[in-house]
Amino acid sequence: MKLRHLTATAFATFAFLLSACSGPETPQQVTVAFWDAAIRDDMSGAVRYSTLDSVERYDAFSVEWDSYQPKWGKVVIDGDEASVAVELSSPERGRIRSFTTYLVQRDGEWLVDYERTAMSINGGVFGDLLSKFDLFRKDLSKQFERSADEAGIQMDQMLEELESSGKEMSEQASEALEVYSEELQRTLEALDESLQRTLEERKNRPSESEPSEAESAPVLI
Repeated sequence: MKLRHLTATAFATFAFLLSACSGPETPQQVTVAFWDAAIRDDMSGAVRYSTLDSVERYDAFSVEWDSYQPKWGKVVIDGDEASVAVELSSPERGRIRSFTTYLVQRDGEWLVDYERTAMSINGGVFGDLLSKFDLFRKDLSKQFERSADEAGIQMDQMLEELESSGKEMSEQASEALEVYSEELQRTLEALDESLQRTLEERKNRPSESEPSEAESAPVLI
């Protein structure tokens, strides 16, 4: 029994080493090798297991994968195409990414379909559109906040100018009222003096209704 167990273990180890030497062959093995290279930032390895034809075209899907840990899900093989459900989590970043790694078979070799996998990572068919919309929303929000700030500054300036103008108008009105009061006082004083003079003149002038001595004396013929 022990001999049979040791034999089975040795065979499994030999099979594993054989597969490691010959390289990944199944869609799942290729997926594991590809993401192992991506996480280690091994660009050559990532290109080796994908449909990319040069290291220059590899952009790691615009993500830094160094702290991510992979979990493998359902594997589907349909002729020359396959897919592997993948979950990459990063406790350091507090982020979990769930998507599908797509593969195609070329000349009997499975390769990660880089473009299609990129679409899955970015949200599928609508991923690019949603990303652009999100960028537009953020840019619009920033513009609105900037406009609101500018409008607030302009409003504060208008209020300050209005307050300053109000004070200036109030001061001008007070000065004008003071000048007008002085003018009115002088006019009233002059009018009073004129009225007093008129009354005095009338008082000192003889009355027109009383007859003079010549008029009251009898006429002798």
